[in-house]
Amino acid sequence: MNNKKQKNFGNKILSFVVAIFSMLFFSCSFESCQGQKSEVSITNWNVQTFFDANNDGIEYYEFRNKKSTWNEAKYESRLDKLCAMIQEFDSDIFVMEELENEKILYDISNRLSHNAWFKGKVYNYATFSKQDGASIGCGVLSRYEIQDVILHSIDIQTETEELPQLRPIMEVVVTVGEKNLRLFVNHWKSKSGGEEKSEKWRQWQESKLASLFVQNSPNEILLATGDFNKDIDEFSRDQDSLIFFKKMSQDFSTHDKVTVYSPWDDFYDDIGTYFYDNTWERIDHFFALNKNTIKQFDVLQQEELLTEQGTPFRYEIFNDKGYSDHLPIYCVVNVE
Repeated sequence: MNNKKQKNFGNKILSFVVAIFSMLFFSCSFESCQGQKSEVSITNWNVQTFFDANNDGIEYYEFRNKKSTWNEAKYESRLDKLCAMIQEFDSDIFVMEELENEKILYDISNRLSHNAWFKGKVYNYATFSKQDGASIGCGVLSRYEIQDVILHSIDIQTETEELPQLRPIMEVVVTVGEKNLRLFVNHWKSKSGGEEKSEKWRQWQESKLASLFVQNSPNEILLATGDFNKDIDEFSRDQDSLIFFKKMSQDFSTHDKVTVYSPWDDFYDDIGTYFYDNTWERIDHFFALNKNTIKQFDVLQQEELLTEQGTPFRYEIFNDKGYSDHLPIYCVVNVE
């Protein structure tokens, strides 16, 4: 297991956003304007292969082949649509999977800052991570100061086959009032190449996340989110029907476990976030150690995000239509 500190670029965003807004708005901190926060809203969205307009050679084939119609105008159009949704969701923290690079976060922040009429609505902090050589990574926008970012990579030497490219878990520490919200951002191994064959790699990622969940202090709130490429019904359960992750061990049959809570059990059973083979899959998640951490949970189903059949309106390059093949999920976290 490799843990690596990553410097977020929140201060860089702060320099060009606050410099503009300090001239336009009255002076007050986010918390003093809003009052002492007792809850924080978070949206997580796999935004589906969100590349910029530059051809760096690492993009997926449909974005860089000679017949591709992907260009600057389509990037700008797609960026505008994403920013419109971020504004509509209006979450304190916005988490995204499948961004190409941190430049996109800068572009998002620039657009959002130009359209914000209240200082407390500006995302002053952001961070991005991806594995070296990877095409896509994860990004976080936050209205609260990001205190720390740590990447948790997995290096497994005990398997008989070569370790595939696994995205690191990004640990983002955000200060809210007198408490820290420790957010673990995940994008687990996909099922490409076979669900059964790839499952052991998701188990390793699951085990790493479990080990991070137990390293908490009483004054911290722990929450995991992301695209886990694993339906809620595919996780193990204990006698109380709560989800649990097995901590790191060579033998996944052991009972060394961490019990966590998923809001899927209490809210939705007729819709998911990803639609495949005529079936809804609930593969995007929030997980908490305690049930009372998550006060509200929703699958965001704005009309623009859905096809006529009510499924995710995936983005297509050829017509520049759609948003993503995933629906976003939203939660409100209790920070009292």
